[in-house]
Amino acid sequence: MGLVDDFEKRLERVVEGVFSKAFRSDVEPAELGRRLMRDMEAGKSVSVGAVYVPNNYVIQLSPEDFARFEGLIPTLRTEFATLLKNNAGQRRWRLPGQIDVRFEQDDSLKAGKFDVIAQHLAADPSNPFPVVPDELVQLGSNKTWKLDSDEITLGRSSSNGIVVDDPNASRAHAQLSRREDEWWLTDLDSTNGTLVNEAMIKERRLSSGDRINIGATELEYRQSGSGIT
Repeated sequence: MGLVDDFEKRLERVVEGVFSKAFRSDVEPAELGRRLMRDMEAGKSVSVGAVYVPNNYVIQLSPEDFARFEGLIPTLRTEFATLLKNNAGQRRWRLPGQIDVRFEQDDSLKAGKFDVIAQHLAADPSNPFPVVPDELVQLGSNKTWKLDSDEITLGRSSSNGIVVDDPNASRAHAQLSRREDEWWLTDLDSTNGTLVNEAMIKERRLSSGDRINIGATELEYRQSGSGIT
């Protein structure tokens, strides 16, 4: 099931529930979601080996449609931001800052018509495409490692770039390698094996949000700008 399909199912409960009687418009939430995703892709910009996409979106509606959507706006802002974060994460696109989706009334628009303004809005305008390293986070603790070199080993030994303090981890358990701006995880013939999303792996390309198990230790790979929290 695609991202827009998931989005539509989540919104069904709201649109067909609390707002079903009041919500009548030729502009559908799913249509707005598809437009946002198209504008995200259309706004791609390549910088330092990474693809950046817009993070700031303004949905402009006619006065009639804005009035109809008004009760849905808080929910839609959250849902649209989640949709866009997931879309960027799946495609390994990066964001110059946090995603923000807003609604505005445009008196020049007729009912049933809408427009979207998509922009790159960086926290630091002098550096619109910051190089932010990806992270590996140990769940259940405050440990976070920045992936700022091309090869990083993980294991129990203190000589590893990421030391896993776990008796079930091998001394040199696994290795992270960056290949064309993608991270790959390779098991180094460890005693207990390496799991990604509960599946035993020998080698695997990582996606943002992937869960890695080394012994009893659970880690999460987070791509910078993906919005994963």
